[in-house]
Amino acid sequence: MKVIVALLLAVLPQYVDNSANKYFPPVFDQSGGSCAQASSIGYVFTYEMNRYLDRDASASPANRFSYQYIWNLVNDGVDQGGFAEDGLFVAMRSGVMTEEDFSTLTMSSFTWPSGFEKYHNALRYRVSRFISIPKDVDAYKAYLAGTDGKPGGILSFSGHCYGWEMVSDYSGPSGTGYKALVTSLPDDGAHAMTIVGYDDLVTFTDASGVTHTGAFIVVNSWGTRAHDRGHFYYPYDYFRERNLPSSVISDDAISAEVKYQEPQILFKLTIDYTSRDDLSYSLGATEEVTASHPENYYLQTGMSNKGGDHYMRGTYDKAPLEFALDYTDYISGEHADYCRYFLKIVRSARGKVKGEGMLKAVSVIDYRSGEPVEYPYRGPLPQPLVDGENYFVIGLVPRYKVSCSPVRVSTDLPLYLKTASGLPARITLSRNGLHVKLKYSVTK
Repeated sequence: MKVIVALLLAVLPQYVDNSANKYFPPVFDQSGGSCAQASSIGYVFTYEMNRYLDRDASASPANRFSYQYIWNLVNDGVDQGGFAEDGLFVAMRSGVMTEEDFSTLTMSSFTWPSGFEKYHNALRYRVSRFISIPKDVDAYKAYLAGTDGKPGGILSFSGHCYGWEMVSDYSGPSGTGYKALVTSLPDDGAHAMTIVGYDDLVTFTDASGVTHTGAFIVVNSWGTRAHDRGHFYYPYDYFRERNLPSSVISDDAISAEVKYQEPQILFKLTIDYTSRDDLSYSLGATEEVTASHPENYYLQTGMSNKGGDHYMRGTYDKAPLEFALDYTDYISGEHADYCRYFLKIVRSARGKVKGEGMLKAVSVIDYRSGEPVEYPYRGPLPQPLVDGENYFVIGLVPRYKVSCSPVRVSTDLPLYLKTASGLPARITLSRNGLHVKLKYSVTK
């Protein structure tokens, strides 16, 4: 690894500013203590997804991603911080909602947005892999610089922020031209920030007479009035041990590889409940038409036991929440032909308040044939959620016992059979790709 980095450094440009390209969103002012998600989702995920799709982040709120949506999933419904990895993990499992679907300009009492299509869209935008780079100036620079003439990535890190000294009129050497520069190390607090580039030419001498050469370009989430339009230089030496106390409190800098994927099978739920962190959700499916349970249940970690002691939509909104859970990652094979789907909701007392409520609606929507086909739950609804495990089975068609001899069908003409009770039944088979549709009627 050190040899590869050394070779890369030999050909790296003297300065790189990835915030200047179209993939980086406008600088914003974070809500509350959301700095970790502001950095990892608002900046890093937005940048990486637009780099992946070659889109302009400033062109539309549909091209920017809502750090507040993710923050409200991981903050337990209170104004508290967290870690960049928390949000990226949710983004891996449940995707990220766009600012078009959930604006970060709305301070919304820890709201969860309602609407199946909003969640459907969010599930398209996912983290595929975490990138964690140990604290190393040269490795950071190599990642920021990119390869083959393509823009590099950006990085989230956590550092102290209370007690730093910063000048706003730096006029020394630089290739990128920013005026704000940290001149002394902060020694307290914890704050997530985003490294968007570097400048080897930056040079300054601190109050102790020590000369520092080279600095990372950091973007903060305190709005454009802070620093220099939200940017400042953060000297390389503050990431090195040497004889300086380090102001960087995260062991690694974090980024992510991203992916865009179309969901294939989604569960659509509407739930009315008073303390959303009580609930966890697991999904399953089987090709066995008579199965009472799937071979495996898959816990939906992105939405389960999240959001604190609040109504499903948030602090004040008592309306039910409509949302989506994705089964795509668990499809057993390219031609899996499921006959039954399973939803397990576990109700357990968490936090200070034990909630109560019900499942109001649930269905499964299959997008694999091109046109979505929706299969509703046929049991009684709404269904109160009781303590422990609540099971819901969604069968694709009602089951009837029939009796007939083996037959190979090569025609679309109707067949006339008899049911087990002796009644005549008219059956028509039609084929659409891999799926065979059966229509029948029984004459009494």
